[in-house]
Order: sequence, then C-alpha cells, then structure tokens
Amino acid sequence: MKRKTSSDFSKKFFVCALCTLPSIGIAASSTDKGIHSENDVTWTIQQTGKTVTGVVTDNVGPVIGANVLVKGTTNGVITDFDGKFTLSNVPEGAILQISFIGYQTKEIKVAGKTDFTVQLSEDSETLEEVVVVGYGSQKKVNLTGSVGQIDSKVLESRPITSTTSALQGTIPNLQITNTSGEPGQGASINVRGTTSINGGSPLILVDGVEMSLDLVNPNDIANVTVLKDAAASAIYGVRAAFGVVLVTTKNPSKAEKTNISYSGNFSFAKPSIMPEFITSQSQFAEWMNQACINGNAPTKYRDETIEKMKAYEADPNNNPEYEVLNGQLYYYGYSDFKDIMIKNVTPTQRHNINISGGSEKTRFYTSIGYLNQEGLYKVGDDNFKQLNTRLNVENQTTKWMKLGFKALYNYSTQDKPFTYDGKDVWKRVIYSLPTDFIKPWTKDPRYPELDDFEGLYSENNSYSILQNGGRNKYDQHDIWLTASADFDILKGWKAHVDFNYNLNYKKASEHSKPIEFFDSSFNRTYGRTSTNYYKMTNYNKSYYSFNAYTDYENTFAEKHYLKAMIGFNQELTKYSTFSGKRYDILSGEKPSLGLGSGNHETTQDGYEWALRGAFFRLNYIYNDRYLFELNGRYDGTSRFPSDNRFVFLPSFSAAWRVSEEKFMEGTRGWLDNLKLRATYGILGNQLISSSDWSGNTKYYPYIPFMSQGTSNYWLFGNEYATVINPGNLVSSDLTWEKVTTMNFGVDATFLNQRLDMSFDYYVRTTSDMLIKVAYPAVLGTSAPPANAAELKTRGWEFSLTWRDRIGDNFSYDLGFILSDSQAEITKYSNPSGDISTYYEGKKVGDIWGYRVEGLFQSNEEAAEWYSQKDIANVQWGAGDIKVKDLDGNGVIDDGNGTLADHGDKEVIGNTTPRYQYGITANFTYKDYYLNIFMQGVGKRDFWPGDEAFWPAATQYYNAQKWHVYDSWTPENPGAYLPIARATDARNRNVQTDRYLQNAAYCRMKNITLGWNLPKQWINKIHLANASIYVSGENLFEFSKIKGPYDPEAASGNGVMLYPFMRTYSFGVNLTF
Repeated sequence: MKRKTSSDFSKKFFVCALCTLPSIGIAASSTDKGIHSENDVTWTIQQTGKTVTGVVTDNVGPVIGANVLVKGTTNGVITDFDGKFTLSNVPEGAILQISFIGYQTKEIKVAGKTDFTVQLSEDSETLEEVVVVGYGSQKKVNLTGSVGQIDSKVLESRPITSTTSALQGTIPNLQITNTSGEPGQGASINVRGTTSINGGSPLILVDGVEMSLDLVNPNDIANVTVLKDAAASAIYGVRAAFGVVLVTTKNPSKAEKTNISYSGNFSFAKPSIMPEFITSQSQFAEWMNQACINGNAPTKYRDETIEKMKAYEADPNNNPEYEVLNGQLYYYGYSDFKDIMIKNVTPTQRHNINISGGSEKTRFYTSIGYLNQEGLYKVGDDNFKQLNTRLNVENQTTKWMKLGFKALYNYSTQDKPFTYDGKDVWKRVIYSLPTDFIKPWTKDPRYPELDDFEGLYSENNSYSILQNGGRNKYDQHDIWLTASADFDILKGWKAHVDFNYNLNYKKASEHSKPIEFFDSSFNRTYGRTSTNYYKMTNYNKSYYSFNAYTDYENTFAEKHYLKAMIGFNQELTKYSTFSGKRYDILSGEKPSLGLGSGNHETTQDGYEWALRGAFFRLNYIYNDRYLFELNGRYDGTSRFPSDNRFVFLPSFSAAWRVSEEKFMEGTRGWLDNLKLRATYGILGNQLISSSDWSGNTKYYPYIPFMSQGTSNYWLFGNEYATVINPGNLVSSDLTWEKVTTMNFGVDATFLNQRLDMSFDYYVRTTSDMLIKVAYPAVLGTSAPPANAAELKTRGWEFSLTWRDRIGDNFSYDLGFILSDSQAEITKYSNPSGDISTYYEGKKVGDIWGYRVEGLFQSNEEAAEWYSQKDIANVQWGAGDIKVKDLDGNGVIDDGNGTLADHGDKEVIGNTTPRYQYGITANFTYKDYYLNIFMQGVGKRDFWPGDEAFWPAATQYYNAQKWHVYDSWTPENPGAYLPIARATDARNRNVQTDRYLQNAAYCRMKNITLGWNLPKQWINKIHLANASIYVSGENLFEFSKIKGPYDPEAASGNGVMLYPFMRTYSFGVNLTF
C-alpha cells in the first residue's frame, strides 16, 4: 500500500526542491502578476503553447513535489501541497511525463485537453527486490534470515585487480583482509568474525559451484549475496558454518539483438606509504656507530671513513667516492637503493569484451577479460596477468524444458624474484645500507689489479639480486564445465538439475640461481645465493558436483503462501601434487631438471574428499504478515569415521511484518515496511585449516599415519638408515565441530521507500572444536585430536540507505554500514591457566603485555627502579622502557604466566578488527555521475614485533628518518622510541602498551567521476551507450599508526610488507 507523505516532511522536501531547481536550469516565474502564496507557486519556461492544469494523487491522497514534465524538453513544474500543478507553453501534441520517487512514471498525451487528474501507482522496487538465496531466490520483503546483497554497480568503473578486495566495506560484517599490495595477491574473507580456533572461512559459490572469488571477472558479476546466519545458510550444511557468499554472473535474460560491450581501464599506482630514510651517509654512519655502542656491538665504521664521507658530501668533485686501501673497499658515497630500484608509479590495465544476444529459443552471453598488473621493481620486475573467458548458452527446448551450458577458462601467471635465504625481496630493497657499494665494479686506473672483477656487484647487493637472481613463476589453468536443465512441470512446480566439472592445473617453478659477487676484500663469493637448485611442482585438482532440486510455490485462498523445496547434492574433490628438485643446475639462464649435476629430490602428495547431502526448505506466509521458514540438511563427509560421517542440521526462522497490521494504519503516511525477524539453527564444520593441522591430518584426522625419515646415527654401507615411525594415535569418535547461531533482526523502510534500515544481533557458538589434548609424557607419542573446546562469538550489524531525487535531472543515494563482533573461549582444557595459549574467558585476539610509565632518563634511575631482569636479563639503562609494578611485589615479571599469577602482565589490547564501516554516496546529474566510497575500522590493535619498526634492530638495516629523530638520546629525552641499541632486542621483545599500535583507520576507498555521452553524439558512430570516467582508489586515509605502515597492514605485525597502492585510473565503457 502506498504511504502518504507527512506534511512536515513535504514542506522540507518542497523547500529543498525550491532551492535546487534554479541550479539545474529551470527558471522560476509566477503565472500571474503580483505576489502569490506558497501554495500558488508554479514553475514555467518561456516557450509557445497552451497552459494545462491538473492534480496528481495516489491511493491515499495528493502527491506533493511530483515532477510534471513535457517529454523531451526541460519545460516542467512540481506539484504543490495539494498535488496541483499549472504548466504553461505546452504544445498541442505533447506528452506529459509525471514522476516521483517510489512511484511508477506515467505518460499522458495532451490531445486537446487542458485539465488532468493523474493517479500514480506504487513502484515497489525496493520491497519487491529479488534476493538470491541457497538453491533459489526470494523477495527481499519475504526474507526471514540475515542476508546482505549488492549488485554489479559496486564493482563498475573501478580499477579492480582483486574481486575479493573490491567487496571490502560493501556488506555489513563481510570482513575482507588484504595481505599486501603485491601483484596477484588476494585477500581473505570472513563473515561475522572469529569462526573456530582451527580456522574456517565462508563457502564461496559462483553460479552454484565452489570457486575462488578472484577467478571471477568482476565485469561478469551480476550480484553478490552473503548468507550470514544459520537460517539463511543451513541449506548448504557442513560447508556453511561460517557463512556463504553467493556470486551470480550475468546471463542472457531475454531475447534481444546481439549486443557488444567493451570496457577498458588504465591505471597507475604508487605506494600508499613508504619509509623515508636519512640522506646523509656520514649521519647514518655516526648514528649507527652510536647504536652499536648502545647495544654492546662492535662499531661498523672507522672514524677516518666517516671523515671521508663528510668530505665527499661537501665536495664530491674533489674527493673520491670510494677507495681500496690494503685490499679493502671503502665507500664514501650514498646509495639510494629505493630510488634506483623502485618505480614512482606502476601501470595496470584491464580490458573486457561482452557479447550477448539470441532469439526466443536460444540465448547466449560470452565474455573475455584480461588483466595485466605490473609491480614496483625497476629491475627484475614482478608482474601478474590473468585471462578470464566465459560462455553461457540457454535453449528453451520445449515449453516445459530449458537446457543450459556454461564453459569457463581462466588463466593466470605470475613472475617475481626468488627469495634468498628466507629474506623477503622487498625487505632487501628497503633495508639495504646506504653505505653499500651499489654499482657494478668498473675498471679503475687506480686499481688495475682489480680489473677481473669488472661487472660484479658487492656481496649480497640487492640490485644485483633483483637483476640477476632467480625467479619464482607459476602458470595456472582453470576450466569449468556446467550442464543444466530446468523444468516447468506444472503451474508453480519447477525442477532443476546440473552437473559441474572443474579441472585446475598449476605449474610452479622455483629457481635458486647463484650470483657471483665480490666481498669487501675482493674475494669472489656467492654470498647468501650459494645454494643452486631448480624445483618444479605440478598441482592438479579435479572437482565434480551434482545438484538436483525441485520446488513448488502457490498461494491458497489469497492469504496462505506456501513454497516447498527438496534437493540432493553430491561433491567429490581430488587433489595431487608432484615436485622434482635438482641441485647444481648447469645453466642459470635456462634452468631445467635435466640440466644439473647434483642430487635429485622428488615428492608426491595427494588427497580426496567427498560430500553427500539431502536438503529441504519450507516457507509459509500468512496474509503477508507472518512468515515462517524451516530448513534442514542431512549431510555426510569423508573426513570423519564412517560411524560419525552423517549429521542432520536444521534451522528455523520466523518474521512478523508489523507494518501490515491494522493497528499500524496510522503510520502509513511514513512507514512502508517494518519487519521483525528471529532465527535459530545448527550447522557443522568439517574444515580444519589452521596451521596446527597439516598434511593428511587435515583431510583424514581419524586415520593413523606413519612418517618416514633418515637416521643420522645409523649407517649401512655408505647410506644412512631409513626410519619409519609408528602411526599416530587417533580418536575413534572424532566428529563435526558444531556451530549454533541465534539471530534477531529488524528491517524497516520509510518515506515512500526512500529510507531503508536493517539491524541484526547474533550469537554464534562453535562447540566440539578439535584440539590436541595433552596426555602424560609416558604415553610416548603425541595425543590424538579430540572434540573438546568451545567459543562464542557475539556481534551486530547495521545498515542505512537513503535514495531520493530532486527535480527531473538530479538523483542521489547515501549509504552507511557498521558492524562489530567479538569471540570468547568458553571451554578449553587448560588446567594450569597458562596465558600463552587458549583458556576459558579469553577474548580471541587478546594481547598480554606490560604497562609502561615512560623511558628511563638516566642509568641511575634505571638502577633504582624495580628489577626488570625477569623480562630481559640485561643491564637496563637510560632510554629503555620503564615498566610499571602492577602487582606491587617489587619485581617486574609475569609471575607464573598463569591466570592465577600473571605478575605485572595484563591484557593491553586486542587484534580483532572492531566497528568496521563503509560509507557510500552516489550522485547523478543529467549525464554525469559521481560515486564516493569510504571504508574503515573503528578499533584494532597490533604489536609491531618485526625488526622493521625498531631503530637499529640490526647494524645491517637502513635508518628511517623517524628512527633517527624520534629515538631517545640525552638531547632528546621526550622521544617516542627507546634508545637505539643495535642487535639488542630488550625493548622490542617485551610487549608494552607504549608501543602497541592503534590500527583504527578511515580510508577514502574510491572516488569515481563519469560522463555518459549524449545519445545524439554516439548514435552517429553506431554506439548504443558510451561513458568515460576517472577514478581514484585508496586516495588517502586517517590513521594513528606510528611509522611507515599502511593501516591495512596491521595483520603483518610490523613487517614491512609489499606496499598497498594508491591507484589513479581512466576508463571507458562502450556498447555497440
């Protein structure tokens, strides 16, 4: 039923429109001379024609502020407080177009008439919106579970390199965590917070089949739906304990002529944040020497060397850049590795071509997408490329049967530098010393005896490692085939079957290529690149799935709506790997397993697992007011013993559309829909993905496995003995982790569907979590896993959307989402109360640490303070942290490290991201559009434990400016950082509140400005639609993190990750 706009709101709207219309080109004038009242105000444009009048109503009464326009012109007015209008200069053959948000637009021919009565009909687009759910769809207004959905507009006109990352901040409690800005790097997905201590992630289905989201071309996506609670996701059983993400791709929805669309995006990216280093070699050398003295380490630079550095800085033309003295190289110049090795900007391009069309019987949709993402290195560049192809064909074979076929081929390839000695390439680039000799050796007439070293670089030179080192590469091929059939059996009775096959093949290579250097004494060496090998690994994965379901839908006696669905699902996954490794490769330029003289190593691994389930869903709605839904699935998995493989998982949900009750009739002027929801359900979790579970135990935890190795103590002839260890213990009653969810929600729509609001509160309990329990040491082997732990996650989520139109040319929508979750351990076997592991009452993500009063200002102050030797057995002194004695025992320690006695330690923070939010604002004026998207986290902590955060963590790291200017010295007693102590970890190995980082942030995620080119322009070149746009991604952020860290890198705990990017792009969309 249409709602009448309240008088107060109508006046506000009218005044707003009154102020806005002049700015969009509509001139105001009175229809008569003299002064008129507010109700008599009309709007006209000077043209020739007659004057027409009328009134616009709905089924409640007058519609205030409706647009009345002569179609094809800018001649228009808005209705007054009584719904009346007067429009001058209307041609005799004109068509009047009457529109208002929340109503269907109506067109009326003038045809000699001068007075009109127009009744508008409700456009229930928001309430009637169809939402994709498990094995079907439902009207949004009829949903009883917690579901979030976005359409393809969120992904359009953006420089997207990762489909997963593009969803960040778009749906409440869909938590996307980016790992780094490296090309080809994906992101992790979480729905509603902590799942299980054994890991776990949402099930991602693309057109009903399980698939990585980053394999999907974002241009092919029609919508994304997130099923959050047990009632919404129960239909997927044991895979859906932690939510389901349903991706629906574009289909040929109706018979149409063949359309060809092209979209292209060209972007340039630069690091969001980069460390800034001091630019004086002598300053660095003096600072580092002092740090070595502070850390009781040998100084790195001689006084004479520092003086020559200063001389070269002052007069580089008359002082040597380097010298060789007594066979030793001394470098006095400054090597800016960052400038020499890192690009200022890096390009990315994405292109998509879509072709769709067909007839009444056969329709098709096909697409090709290409992504080329370059990396930041000037030499030895890293890159990622991806190709996506899709073909979707539907044939209406008979009136009652439709056949479908889909074929997908995805190809991706990556090429990046090899990681030597376990040290990340990015760290080598950023932390190479400015006093290292960066250039290759060239012939120097001063030192002819060193001509043989021409072209070689100094030992472990980062530039040479990038330019001449080995590479890590992979090529991945992904093929999907789907055959389906849909049947219209009787009125309201439909059926669907499909079979899906996936083949994923990946070939990866790893080349540790030796690089010849010279050391500081001019000896040839391979440094840390001496290990010479080449490794090839083949990964093969096959996936099969079969789905069959049927549903019946009908409404009885006008008030009783019934929909029932029953189905069957079976899946099989097979995975295998084979790798070969060969040492002493003969050719560094063309590595091959067949071109080596060293040992061979081969490994082989594999697994397979299967699922089988039957499911049903029953929906009943009485009089559009009382909604009930029952879901159930009987599921089985091969991951558990045969006696415990199957489980029945039910869920129930109900909703009450309060707005449809008779006692709510007084709200119909402003309330469109008010619905209360409640759900309860039980799901199972079969995933064991944490690092505690590896190899075969992840897929067969109930089977004892024997491991083999080589003994270093027994020698038979010339070979060491092969040892086979006894099988591990297993539990005979191992079974599912169980996930129980209660959800309470409210949905409301106001003011002719302009304002839409939703709120949910949930409690999710994960019980029977698998843990490795402790047994007495006399057992002689590790204990078997057991279902013996539990955690509870509580959270809420809120979304608010406002959509409106001002005049005929300007429309806008605003959106805000906010969510929170926190998990707590409610059951765990920890008799001693050890705080270093899980215990009952522990908030997941808690950080235990010490409270700090400040920094010692003198050695005497440190000596007089409570003993801190229990937290670091060193001589504490000036510039070190001064820890509070919280328990008052005169000693700084953690007691016994238990809940009963944790000394001076307490919980100082939590790594869980809290209060995650997204803000959207989209504006359209005539053919122009502006989209703004902000995203952030309201609360999060992280401990910067990595060396990169701390000044002079080793004497082999460069010095960041903030390390030099904000570290404690007698001259800088108010510094933030402690005294720089090279190689001394006393201050960074003790977690304290002083250096705990606030990782909350607000980021301008995207701004896009576009222009839809006028039809009269593009029709001349045979284009149906054309638009151009400029876009910026990650443009700026607000954050309190200290140091050169992107706030989204908090999960790295202070590691200097491959930087996140700010991206600036230009794009075009064309339809032929």
